[in-house]
Amino acid sequence: MSDNGNWCLIESDPGVFTELISNMGVSEVQVEELYSLDVEALRAMEPVYGLIFLFKWQPGAGNTSAQEADTSNEGNSEDVYFAQQIIQNACATQAILSVLLNCSEDIELGETLSNFRSFSVDLPPDMRGLALTNCDQIRDVHNSFTRAESFLSDEKRPATAEDDVFHFISYVPVNGRLYELDGLKEGPIDHGVTDNWLEDVGSVIQRRMSQYNQSEIRFNLMAVIGDRRKILNQKISTVDADISKLMERLDALRLDDRTESREEVGLVETQIGALNSERAGLEHMVGMENEKFRKYRTENALRKHNFIPFVYQLLRGMAAKGTMQTAIEQAKEAAKRRPSHQEPKWQ
Repeated sequence: MSDNGNWCLIESDPGVFTELISNMGVSEVQVEELYSLDVEALRAMEPVYGLIFLFKWQPGAGNTSAQEADTSNEGNSEDVYFAQQIIQNACATQAILSVLLNCSEDIELGETLSNFRSFSVDLPPDMRGLALTNCDQIRDVHNSFTRAESFLSDEKRPATAEDDVFHFISYVPVNGRLYELDGLKEGPIDHGVTDNWLEDVGSVIQRRMSQYNQSEIRFNLMAVIGDRRKILNQKISTVDADISKLMERLDALRLDDRTESREEVGLVETQIGALNSERAGLEHMVGMENEKFRKYRTENALRKHNFIPFVYQLLRGMAAKGTMQTAIEQAKEAAKRRPSHQEPKWQ
């Protein structure tokens, strides 16, 4: 695998990934962070198109699961869109694309990714990776999350054994089989037939996590799912239709003076009340989603903003007032009290 190839590092964050997907032209898809492998929690997010797993890379990691996976010829991995990772810093975007490009029949990919898939689908995995590396549109979207640096250096230091190196992989269902897509491997890893991949993927991920020391907790799991706002609004429309039908029934009952009709009025009113409560809950969830997306936009704008001129002027002002040296000494003391931290590197 070559160096960064002018691809920047991007943060493992659902807001970043959601905006990245949108900026590639994909519609009605978002990314949600997962805090457990609970099947019911995953089902509540359906449709779930795939999972993205971040872990500390180490030599040999994942080999056990590959050996234990069903690698028989019963499945046809040629149906899986898989690209090898050619450059170092593209692993996050490549993991996202591994999900999206294997769901082209369920997701509106947009012009950029549709054209890229059509161009590269008949290429071997290494050439697909090379095509991705040289796709200007995808690289530009990826690099829109470049962080401003006060000093730029042409020096490229390879990761050493002391560095923490992290890597993204994907899990997707294709034609009734569960696949693990790791761009550092030669091809997709077939984990066998699955009747319900959301149930089966948990044990696969747990098996990979078990290869690490119990003290290792630096894992991150995200789900690529359908737009929650669209799904919730569809549910609201369904509830509205049910309420409308019950209201018509209620009006008809009130015109009927029979005893059984009067008794049914109370039952229908109770049903309407329950549906109105359900509707209010759904509207609240839509509001929460809208607020989440507003927060994503704000955080991403801050990520992309160049604060260096502001910091420069602030430091000049402190120096002019003679408070710089005191602030430096206070910062040194605070740094001594903090635990050591290494900037992670990415495969």
